[in-house]
Amino acid sequence: MLQVIFVLTAGVTALGTITAMAYLTNLMLLFPPLGPSAFILFHTPLAETASPRNVIMAHTLALVTGLVSVALADAIIPHAGLPGGAGLNWASVVAIATAMGLASIAMVVLNCVHPPAAATALVAAMGFLNNIVQVSGVLIAVIILVFEAIVFNRILGGLPYPLWRFDPEVIKDHPSLAGLPRNGQSAWQKMVTKTFHRR
Repeated sequence: MLQVIFVLTAGVTALGTITAMAYLTNLMLLFPPLGPSAFILFHTPLAETASPRNVIMAHTLALVTGLVSVALADAIIPHAGLPGGAGLNWASVVAIATAMGLASIAMVVLNCVHPPAAATALVAAMGFLNNIVQVSGVLIAVIILVFEAIVFNRILGGLPYPLWRFDPEVIKDHPSLAGLPRNGQSAWQKMVTKTFHRR
């Protein structure tokens, strides 16, 4: 029950603060992937996907790959233009497919997986981010969310939430806060282990 109250309080406060800042500054600080990012940061704060490094790097890579994909799509299909949510065209198909592929590869290769960032790549590839102010707003919002996670998880919650990089030693004492069962193995890991032992 305490975990439910904590997740509710932290999530409402974190996103409420960012929403208020977006309203007061008229900056694009709100975008859909922030919701699932906040859930991961406050529900499983000790998971590797919730570490500040993963969150910031993954969203940044997703933005870059999304914008690069838009540029590539424009180069391949000149003058097609991206509709920015008004509909789809062949340039959109190329941009979205390329962005999702590049973002996924970048997160895996650089070991900074954070699933909600894939949606950030999608937002950028669909043409919703048209200038440096909007792109900066997304990055600022991610940094604010991570700062709020440090405040709630580490300072107020007293958890060993990392300041930057994930520490695998920490989850041994708090497996549920990393999204793992108490024995440290998920059902998927157990199945894989069992399969390989049979061979």
